[in-house]
Amino acid sequence: MKLTVDLSALYRAVAPLGKIVTDFSIKSQSGGWVDIGEHLISGMILGKDVQLDDIDGSQGVLHYNGHQVMLYIPDQSGFINQVLADGKQKGAKRVHVAECKTIIGMRERGRFNDRYDVISRIDGLFPVFGSDYHSQQDVKGEAKLVVCQNCLTLLNHKNFSDLSWGDKTEFVNNFSYANFFETYSSYFKSLPQSTVGIQSGGYTPDWSAISSKLRNELDYTCEQCGVNLTGNAKLLHVHHINGNKADNSRKNLRALCADCHKKQPHHGHLYVSNEDTQRINEYRREQHKFDVFNYENIVQCTDSALEGLVMKCQSTSLPEPELGIAINNAGKMISMDLCWPRRKVAVLINMTNAQNLRKHGWNVFSAFDALNNFYEFQAKVR
Repeated sequence: MKLTVDLSALYRAVAPLGKIVTDFSIKSQSGGWVDIGEHLISGMILGKDVQLDDIDGSQGVLHYNGHQVMLYIPDQSGFINQVLADGKQKGAKRVHVAECKTIIGMRERGRFNDRYDVISRIDGLFPVFGSDYHSQQDVKGEAKLVVCQNCLTLLNHKNFSDLSWGDKTEFVNNFSYANFFETYSSYFKSLPQSTVGIQSGGYTPDWSAISSKLRNELDYTCEQCGVNLTGNAKLLHVHHINGNKADNSRKNLRALCADCHKKQPHHGHLYVSNEDTQRINEYRREQHKFDVFNYENIVQCTDSALEGLVMKCQSTSLPEPELGIAINNAGKMISMDLCWPRRKVAVLINMTNAQNLRKHGWNVFSAFDALNNFYEFQAKVR
């Protein structure tokens, strides 16, 4: 896409500085990405638009081409009216968010028995259809379908594995797909496209100046964890406590590092990359913000995608891991998301550097591998 923009006022302003370039064009490289995102919001048919082998579940959470996705069956057959009235009832199809035994079974068979759709919509509503049992008329609409419990157990999402039966039912009934996607966002390129409006809307025209002034007054220090981000100011955000982005009163504002901001209520569904979380933890360690460690402290500071593993470690009384540690590999620093230095055990979200760590004698696990091979993992840690 070529953009034509009138920059005459800018040219006049900088002309005294000397020769300037006045002929250039900008080409967009994002067309394919946007198109995929738009299709995933409405749903793409598995086996037709997307092949099962294209869905990656190697890290536990399902994704397609870098997008977080879910699998579900839109055909609710003769239960369609009941499902539209209550998508939580027993007869309604469940939504898969992880590489649970249902998805594994499909892979092992090399096929799937029902028509699944691949979707990244996060409002909890899913397009469904069916044929009314009594009238035999075709019916379609949107239903509030619930998440598969096997998926949540697999990831130990919010310590789901240790909940009682009643608490599990309540958790599933109140499950937020938006919050789930955000929790595991560091595995992916971005949050789903449908969160863009949530992130960017509602700010006042002077918000940039207000945010900059507050951060400067606080010397770019997070008001929650205390990390100073003068050297990387983009990692310090300003949070609206009550969620109202038009309320810029000082009592409603808190300067927070990106990691602390992401974990607040009313924060607008932030995407924080794994690299940014690692860098914040490196700063925290350098500035002695990890002097006293316990599991509560670790959960507050670790990447949210690792919360299920951290809680599993806590429930089995494993020694506390450390955060913010990096090693030098031929002049390049390699950061670890969680590690037990004395045992040389590391957990990584991005496994790109796993082999380099292993060359230095480290036992390296992904969070998914650590959870699903926990006996082997804990034997390395203890």
